[in-house]
Amino acid sequence: APAPSVGGGAGRRPSATGSRPSATGSRPASSQRPASAAAPRPGTVRCVRMEPSRPLVAVVLAGGDRDDRLALTVGAASKALVPLRDVPMGAYVAHALRRSGVVDRIIWVGTSDATIRALIDVELPSGRRMVDSLSLGLGAALVSAIEAGPGARVLLVTADIPWWDEDGVRAFVRDAPDADLVYPIVRREVSLARFPDQPRTFVRVRDGRFTGGNAVLLTPRAVPALLPVVDAAFHARKRPFTLAGLVGAGTLFGLLTGTVRIAAVEARVEALLGVSARAYDSPDATIAADVDHPDHLPATLDLPVLTRPGPA
Repeated sequence: APAPSVGGGAGRRPSATGSRPSATGSRPASSQRPASAAAPRPGTVRCVRMEPSRPLVAVVLAGGDRDDRLALTVGAASKALVPLRDVPMGAYVAHALRRSGVVDRIIWVGTSDATIRALIDVELPSGRRMVDSLSLGLGAALVSAIEAGPGARVLLVTADIPWWDEDGVRAFVRDAPDADLVYPIVRREVSLARFPDQPRTFVRVRDGRFTGGNAVLLTPRAVPALLPVVDAAFHARKRPFTLAGLVGAGTLFGLLTGTVRIAAVEARVEALLGVSARAYDSPDATIAADVDHPDHLPATLDLPVLTRPGPA
């Protein structure tokens, strides 16, 4: 059987229970979207919802240019275009979202290529700063979510977690707590069990040692509350006292000393944003396994082979 394609072949309905493609699998190719959403570009592989559910718009942050350390090492135009198994890294993320059956629309912010464009619905240029790209992507997602109707949500994800497959996307969306903002965290033992040779940064709290995930699940009311705080945190990232004033001196001290509880951090975020916020203790290490250093590349050899899109 031919290797699975990451694009093309529109008109065939994929299985709702398909798993990450392998060399013997086939690629899904048709979908259903809200009537108000714009028609996809020719050749785009559309999403198919597994079952009636809350509408979901995904925003993929694929910023970064040739100055990115990993992109420089391999000579790629950006980190999202670093080739893994002969396709760009970002294609794995777009492919997982497309196959998940829970995403209605994919908005891509940053550089792309033909492989990625066959998997997404909207492409936006990245901003000069990360917060600019975030504003562009979440602004477009907010419009789409409002058009999609009550209960719509936004899934924000980075383009550098190629192991996060469609099963992982479904599980996160399905199992995430009911809150305006949900941020996945992964326990140290879970992360090391799956990726023992990849160094990660772990934060010690009273509940354990955790690393942060590369996705956030949001309701539309959380989007306008989040953006000013992200901008303020970005500007304060190298000024500890300013940052302490933002997150609260007590919370910052608790994080530095490992004495704070996750519930206290959640409460501080809720007070800061004015929306409900929950951390999600994820059993899936791949949601936090980003590829951002040349030393991470050898581990990507275990990724499935995806073929580039052919004629539709």
